[in-house]
Amino acid sequence: MEPLPVDVLQLQRRDPVAWTALLSRSPEMADVVVTAVTAEPLWDTTLVSPGRARVERAHHMRRYVLTLDGCSDPITFIAKQTNVVEALLYNALGEPAATGIVPCHYAHVDGDASWVILEDVPDDFPPPTWQPAHVDAIIATLARIHAAHWRKDITGIGAIPHFLHRPEGPYSWDTLQGDRLPLFEDGPGAILSRHAVRRAGRLAPLFLEAANGLVALRDLGGWPGVLGEAHLAAAADLLDDPVPLLATLDDLPWTLIHGAPQADHWRLTLFDEQYLIDWSTAQHGPGVIDLIAFLERFPLLYERLPEGEDEDNNSRPHIRLREVAPLFEETAIDTYLLTLSAEMGQHFSARRFRAAVPAARCLHVLTTWFPYFARWSDDMPDKAIWQRLNQLSEADLAQSRVGPMAGLRPYLAGVFDRFLHAYRSL
Repeated sequence: MEPLPVDVLQLQRRDPVAWTALLSRSPEMADVVVTAVTAEPLWDTTLVSPGRARVERAHHMRRYVLTLDGCSDPITFIAKQTNVVEALLYNALGEPAATGIVPCHYAHVDGDASWVILEDVPDDFPPPTWQPAHVDAIIATLARIHAAHWRKDITGIGAIPHFLHRPEGPYSWDTLQGDRLPLFEDGPGAILSRHAVRRAGRLAPLFLEAANGLVALRDLGGWPGVLGEAHLAAAADLLDDPVPLLATLDDLPWTLIHGAPQADHWRLTLFDEQYLIDWSTAQHGPGVIDLIAFLERFPLLYERLPEGEDEDNNSRPHIRLREVAPLFEETAIDTYLLTLSAEMGQHFSARRFRAAVPAARCLHVLTTWFPYFARWSDDMPDKAIWQRLNQLSEADLAQSRVGPMAGLRPYLAGVFDRFLHAYRSL
């Protein structure tokens, strides 16, 4: 991406001259003159408990509206403050954008104060409206993204990490403790082995959080109807010896993976385009990690609450569940494998990929939900209250202070049943 002869602060301060210079780099807009620039914050959704999402203004992300001389309709861009990984990725990809990735018009690299300007992509088909054809198209686009970067060195982007390996080498037990001593106080050291810390590489801090979440759940006596001793024992086994899980994934060919390709990070347009946004968690790793992350989070639909509504109002759930067809996952995996095979030909082994699905699922649940329970446990009732809550009917539970989680129990029960089945398949 060519350097821009204006300062990033001029763009952020909505200087029309700076935005004119930005647009002039495109041949079809060389004569365009920007007369005014306004900006509006966008909304972001954050999971704050198993059944609740907080929708708030995302101050790191804004829509810039440009008024052009002689044009009645403005044009818009999305600008966001991001980390060095995403900024360097867009800088390296340049224009035209790669398959399934939003075109980037400017990337300013400055650590966690990096800043990018992206084409504004209309969200014509938000996740609640998706039909099977939309999901098939998304899965195929995800496969094409992976195929486009198959074993490709995207660097000068040394900042894009491998999903597992650290350039500094493996963590030691003492290094992992570091400033994380509070996580060791609740006893995860009895679950997480030193061998696991060395083998987990970049995942070691997440494994530590997962061990802490496992301890919290054991102290509560599990979660009736969601996960019991068999699930907790499986997680403990993987935290003691993760080699069967990690070796399978590490042995696969790597590509560029998004890291968090859930439904709310996709934009579908009327022109049959699918874009995967927010590449701040980009990594090098096996594509099966992205595929399973998408499939596991697909049933969750985030409610967009009206501005100003009290985020503690539990009058309706902040997250609801999407109905999923029984054969959804198998169909999606087949679509991914067929697309990747068509793109890669003899360079792709569908058999090896499919055999790695259980490992990818175990890794996803271990590094997503168990760390989450570690953070959630700070707000949990004591064991006696927890047991009484779990004896309530669904209707009574919905009226309790942990009510929003009630509607999510079927989803989480499915997550952990799949986790246990995958663990037994390793």
